Amino acid sequence: MHYFFKEGLPLEEGRLVELDPEDLNHAYRVLRLRTDSVVAVSDGRGRAFRGTIESIGPQGAFVRLGEPLPPAESPLRIVLLQGLAKGEKMDLIIRQAAELGVQQIVPVATTRSIPRLDASREARRLERWRKVARAAAAQCRRAFIPELSPLHDFDGALALLQGREALVPWEEERELGLASLLWQPPAEKAVYLFIGPEGGFSPAEIAALRVAGARTFHLGPRILRTETAAAVAVSLVQAAWGDLGVGSR
Repeated sequence: MHYFFKEGLPLEEGRLVELDPEDLNHAYRVLRLRTDSVVAVSDGRGRAFRGTIESIGPQGAFVRLGEPLPPAESPLRIVLLQGLAKGEKMDLIIRQAAELGVQQIVPVATTRSIPRLDASREARRLERWRKVARAAAAQCRRAFIPELSPLHDFDGALALLQGREALVPWEEERELGLASLLWQPPAEKAVYLFIGPEGGFSPAEIAALRVAGARTFHLGPRILRTETAAAVAVSLVQAAWGDLGVGSR
């Protein structure tokens, strides 16, 4: 069943909705959907419905919503704070984060982040990243599109961690592995994961993170790329506290 988002519109059973223009070409020309095709439509904020196409053509596609669909959302709220990475690595990180159930992604400019975005480039990148998150959420049939926050500097990201369950993979950590931190779930069922850029965190940043209450951990004896570290950390946290590997829905 193909999945589409209709954001900014209250969805309910029985309502007739028109697919957005960016989805029309994909539905009509690529997927070749026709009248009576069964699809799913979500508001991007947690609600999704089975629907049937009542009419479709080059000018528009209309779907009659049927019964609600069960959510595919984790009981754990994961916020991924991601140090800016080069090129298409950020696309990969965002796509994998969406597939793994992350609810919010915060890009962060750290001391060792290589990309330096001016206002124009930042706006273009954010728009691109939001499209990546939207497509990934549709592909894995999530009813929730991960929130893509504006670019934060390190101090702004640090402020988000105050009083939160914050975990930071760090290649210089010698004692604590992530498994040793996962024995007790967070009280608020929310966790903030802060992943460094390609060059890692600076010593001053690690010191500031620890003062803010974040706990550093290692991901094993091998040094992982930032895009790998993000996917591994999210997966382990989801497996321990969320819904990864808990059985079929």
